[in-house]
Amino acid sequence: MTSFEAPVGAESPEEELARLRREVADLKASQQASTAGERRGWWRPVVSGVLILLAAVVAPLSVLATWSNGHIQDTDQYLATVAPLAKDPDVQKAVAARIEEVIFSYLDVDAAVDEVVTALEDRGLPDRAAGTLEALSGPLATGVRNFVGDRVLALVQSDAFEQAWVEANRTAHDELVAALNGDPGGAVVIDRGTVNVNLATLINTVKKQLVDAGLGIAERIPEVSASFAIVQSDDLATVQSAVGALDEFSTWLPVVGLFLIGIAVLVARDRRRTLLASGLAVAASMLLLGVTLNVLRPFYLDALPASSSAAAAGAVYDQLVSFIRVALRGVLVIALTVAVVAWLSAPHGSGASARRGLTRGVAGLRGLRSRSGLDTGRFGVALATYRGPVRAAVVGVAALGYLAQDHPTGATALAFVLVTTAVLLVIEVLAPDPDRAPTRPTDEGRHA
Repeated sequence: MTSFEAPVGAESPEEELARLRREVADLKASQQASTAGERRGWWRPVVSGVLILLAAVVAPLSVLATWSNGHIQDTDQYLATVAPLAKDPDVQKAVAARIEEVIFSYLDVDAAVDEVVTALEDRGLPDRAAGTLEALSGPLATGVRNFVGDRVLALVQSDAFEQAWVEANRTAHDELVAALNGDPGGAVVIDRGTVNVNLATLINTVKKQLVDAGLGIAERIPEVSASFAIVQSDDLATVQSAVGALDEFSTWLPVVGLFLIGIAVLVARDRRRTLLASGLAVAASMLLLGVTLNVLRPFYLDALPASSSAAAAGAVYDQLVSFIRVALRGVLVIALTVAVVAWLSAPHGSGASARRGLTRGVAGLRGLRSRSGLDTGRFGVALATYRGPVRAAVVGVAALGYLAQDHPTGATALAFVLVTTAVLLVIEVLAPDPDRAPTRPTDEGRHA
């Protein structure tokens, strides 16, 4: 009588029996959930739905509040946000153009060149030489303008400008916060819906460089208090009020959002479905916030005065809202992860099918480990015995690690999710099959 050998990679009779037992248990759980397991009360889905909707509203407000408190109120984070603007070509060109405008408003190059030509003619130059000098007055004035423009552009493209930009923003940070909160005093002020930064230091630097380069007429430039508009909007007063309100509740909004979801799950008829709906609702609110930021950008740029540089304003807008985009991606990843976990925990349907597929995959890896002679011994038995607490500990440590991040990004959240999933998978592979794992060493094992 020949014996039958299962092909490599196929389930053994014991593994197939364990799988069938799990599927039967899932079916029983599904039947219980659809009959006696359902919680009574018509008000439960109504209350849960309202709480989930409120949580979806609170989620983007939490992101905005964190941005206001962390990247506007905090000096270091604010500098980290605005420092890259010093290297942005559009911002450099806009600042250079504004400095040139101020300089030439006080420095009449054409008049200065005419004075030189007149002075030379008064010295009794020949008519031919005087005519040639008058013909050169135009190109000479253009050359002076180009010389000044080159000096200004070189300044704003230098490392010195980057350092001056950071230091100027560091000095002006308190005034900027005061401006956003409605205080009109300081170096950064709001005037008719515009946030202006004083350029006096940079203009004085250009003046000194021009004088040192031999352009004596630059001495005519007086001490000025010119400004460069970094934000312009007719709705800035509304923004001031919103920033103040968000800053007041920045600590509590995330807690309130989690509390609302927790209560919604607690009172729901079907807690798993409520958790799934909560994850999808928060994810949708993050997508809506991202779309809103993209929609507002062209409206903001179109509302700018014709004299403003749309390219520079766009660069400033993108940089200021960059943290909002980064933060919403992190929340989006976490919300989708919660939704996927809730979907996989379904007692029936596509989620249950996907979970059974994952279970069979883990069983295959576990069988491959056993056939390769890798025995986890008592360690594996302990993992199987305390499977629930071990899983909870891994997820808890990952959650604490994620919350400990100052400013987690979408990539950070995805990394935490992938690492946590990998650790849980390794634990499942190292532990024996849950239907066959002993809770204590058997007599046969002790005498082996």
